[in-house]
Amino acid sequence: MVKHFLYLLLATALPATAYAQDAKAVLAAASKALGAEKVGTLHYSGSGSSYVVTHGIVPATGWTHRVMKEYVRDLDLKTTSSRLRLTRSDETATGAEFISQAVGADSPWDRQYEFWITPYGFLKGAMAHSATVEARTVGGTVYKVVTFTLPGSHTVMGYINDKNLIEKIETSVGDRTVEALYRDYKEFDGVQVPMMVTEKHDGSLSLILILKDDVRVEA
Repeated sequence: MVKHFLYLLLATALPATAYAQDAKAVLAAASKALGAEKVGTLHYSGSGSSYVVTHGIVPATGWTHRVMKEYVRDLDLKTTSSRLRLTRSDETATGAEFISQAVGADSPWDRQYEFWITPYGFLKGAMAHSATVEARTVGGTVYKVVTFTLPGSHTVMGYINDKNLIEKIETSVGDRTVEALYRDYKEFDGVQVPMMVTEKHDGSLSLILILKDDVRVEA
């Protein structure tokens, strides 16, 4: 009876251990593919479309669109921080709106999440917070889906493709789902950087960013 109980206990514990070990291997492969170990700080900029996200339900026509003339972000993986400068205007171009935002490890979650949904912030968080992994098929494509939870019970989920590159990262802010999609990776100083970034809030577009070739990487 005791042996049978111990067998059941071990059988229950082994899958969790295996998942943790698998997640470490998946994250190591993704880090190598991205060149993430070379990133201390990362600077990138671009332009595209920005949308005005407000509280409450998503409008039937989606969030209000703005032309994003300039988007500049600086990530610091060493200090878990990020800085954003953004200039946008409506289609009539009658006036410009300037947004400047600094995010640190102690920032409120509704600002801090932006660091963790970058590919490099995601890997940093997943490696430090007992991530798990599972296979999931989306639109006929199989992804390795890595999930981890930050202090405050904030769960972040990343979809890694067969090239070990991160295609999508999801989290939630309040009762709203936020997702970032990454496409068209290009190498800069041994680091793979997505040249197209799309973000959605509750399934509605909130950002379309096309990066310039001015990416700067420092160890």
